[in-house]
Amino acid sequence: MVISKKGHSRSQFNLTEDQIKLLIKSTDKLRDKVIIKILAYCGLRRFELAKIKIEDIDFNSNKIQILGKKQIDRLATIFSDQLIEDLKMYIQYVLQNAKQGYLFPAVSSLNQVGYISPTEINRIVAKAGKKAQLHNPNPELKNINPHILRHSCARILKDKGLSLEVVQKVLGHLSYKTTMDLYGTKSISEMDKELREKVGDIFG
Repeated sequence: MVISKKGHSRSQFNLTEDQIKLLIKSTDKLRDKVIIKILAYCGLRRFELAKIKIEDIDFNSNKIQILGKKQIDRLATIFSDQLIEDLKMYIQYVLQNAKQGYLFPAVSSLNQVGYISPTEINRIVAKAGKKAQLHNPNPELKNINPHILRHSCARILKDKGLSLEVVQKVLGHLSYKTTMDLYGTKSISEMDKELREKVGDIFG
């Protein structure tokens, strides 16, 4: 776990479900909405999202083949029915029913790899955050970024009672210890809530 100079881990900060919904509503394009939904609902890393190909998506099983760290494949489950519909609409109308190729093609002709760049993904998320008037809950950061969406996915799954083993599989951590180090502790909002509820009993 990486601890900042101020003594906390970035994984302790997350957006709420309502904040994520507001972020999604604040997008200007269907592409941007799909990008934010995949980051928030599937917990993907930027490079994992960027390299998704149309043929990696199985709409029968609602799963996406993901190439993760160390070139290890995994299957990401799409839990949201609305995301499924948005994906189908995006492929039909934006990608003109293409059967293969990158799901999010490069925006600039100067981009040689063919898929959207990490910088462009950052810009899309930050732009939606500013429009939604959301600030990064981490006091060391200003804009909403893709990684806070990944952390939010993990925290929301944990809050809903899913085990850390499930969270590990969703996030694609190679080691259970990594998941435990990041999410085995309470989030900042959980600690604040517990303090508000119990400190009165201690000092009241």
